Amino acid sequence: MRVAWVTAFSPRSGIAEFSRQLTPAIALHADVDIWTPDDPPLLESKLPIVRFGADRQLEETLGDYDIVVYNMGNTVHPHRTIHQLSQRHPGIVILHDHVLHPMFVAAWLRDGGFTDSMYISRMAAYYGETGACVARESLSGARPRVWESDEVVEYPLVEQALQRALGAVTHSQVHAQYIREHWFGPVRALQNPTYRDALATGMLAGPAPAARSDGRIQLTTIGHVTANKQCHRVIELLAEDHELAARTHYTIVGPLDDGNAYAAELAALARSLPQVSVEILGWRGELELDRLMAATDVFINLRHPTIESGSASLTLELAYGRPILCFDAGAFGELPPDALARVPAPDFDAARSELKRLVSDADYRRRLGENARHLAGERSEAAYAQGFIEFVAEAQRCAPALTLLDRVATELGAMRADPLLPVFDTIANDFGRVLSL
Repeated sequence: MRVAWVTAFSPRSGIAEFSRQLTPAIALHADVDIWTPDDPPLLESKLPIVRFGADRQLEETLGDYDIVVYNMGNTVHPHRTIHQLSQRHPGIVILHDHVLHPMFVAAWLRDGGFTDSMYISRMAAYYGETGACVARESLSGARPRVWESDEVVEYPLVEQALQRALGAVTHSQVHAQYIREHWFGPVRALQNPTYRDALATGMLAGPAPAARSDGRIQLTTIGHVTANKQCHRVIELLAEDHELAARTHYTIVGPLDDGNAYAAELAALARSLPQVSVEILGWRGELELDRLMAATDVFINLRHPTIESGSASLTLELAYGRPILCFDAGAFGELPPDALARVPAPDFDAARSELKRLVSDADYRRRLGENARHLAGERSEAAYAQGFIEFVAEAQRCAPALTLLDRVATELGAMRADPLLPVFDTIANDFGRVLSL
């Protein structure tokens, strides 16, 4: 079997790192070529790398593969290009994020203006008149822009990413269930793997970090610095508890996208609360990130709302055998409770209490860390690859029915058929029965 693996592949992309680590395991089952629209520098791989763009002659060679796999995330570059390619050459879509709304909004912007009709029509198609109203009011300024609010989880636009898709892979069961309720095609939930080299590096970090020279407990948040990681709330809860603030140092490390207003707000907040020991770092290379993670006592991973399908940072943190403070939501809620310091979402009072316990109880930190590292060892690239290859066979079986359904939908759209007509229910029921066989 030949597989075209379409993905971001730049050094600062978590999806690119996922692809770099996972494709060798997929390559044990199939011939894999990595396709990317990214410009150099790219991550290194022993597999063939194909850079694509406007060359349609090159693009047509995708027809030579048995399956094309699209890795979709919530940044406009490179995922707008990847999505456009998926519309011309359908394949399996790996959904790294549950919410893709901001990516599609950015993709539909043109020359400083907005293609209102596309945005409103898509919101209406997926979420009815309520969605259309939210879209219109977001564009007019009658309400805060929904794509910049927590309410965006109600309108994820992940359905747009599955147009013409032959299958969908998620990284949590709760996300898979949402897709099954909103899309006809085959869906498989696979756990984010813990990479072998991360596990090996994490083992070298030992059971506990060396004590800081100032005697403080090291708290760390890693990954893209975004509002749903609630770093501002962490700083605030530290400031509200003088004892907790005096005993901890909080480091936030990860890529800072150009014009990241949230990062600027965090920096201003940190300056206004000098009683909190906090530093905000940008992207760090592999060696320095390893040093920072090895020096961590407690990882803070409080996602709210949960806009991702899984969490790459979570799997990396597990490998280091340190306790992880998180909310009981999304992929975090699907892991064994004894491997995480987990509290109800979004209960920050409970988060504060749990953090105080973690700071004061070294034995508790050790037990959670041991369980975390054991769990990391069970989440291998090989297991993910095996599950994925099995899913490819399922998607190929469903492909003829899904392709026919897409053709029917295209014809009905060309006829401007009213979606409220009874024929749509008949079509949905008929294809639902076919795809469930």
